[in-house]
Amino acid sequence: MNDRERRASKYLPFESLKGLKEQIEIEDQFNKISSLPILSEDEQLQMNYILFDCFSRNKAITISYFQNGFLCKYSGVIQKIDILNKQIIFIPKKKFSMDTIYEVVMKQE
Repeated sequence: MNDRERRASKYLPFESLKGLKEQIEIEDQFNKISSLPILSEDEQLQMNYILFDCFSRNKAITISYFQNGFLCKYSGVIQKIDILNKQIIFIPKKKFSMDTIYEVVMKQE
């Protein structure tokens, strides 16, 4: 290593504060938290049609829902649609509020 390379190595990046990079990544995740998209009336009607169609034919669906500021996905077969409480109940007893769902996709067989 010559003299110039030795001097340049002093300025190479290093992690002086352990865990800072991970903490910054966590903060970035919190900054990416979004709000629930607002659906148009046509989108809501289409979503309801797919929900009731899959429920009546006992077909699997994938829903995209909003939870704690993050958009998540869940796949399964609908056991019950509770209109009074605005909930969808899947077979392994997983409940979702219809107000948090923003997309429904019928699984292809």
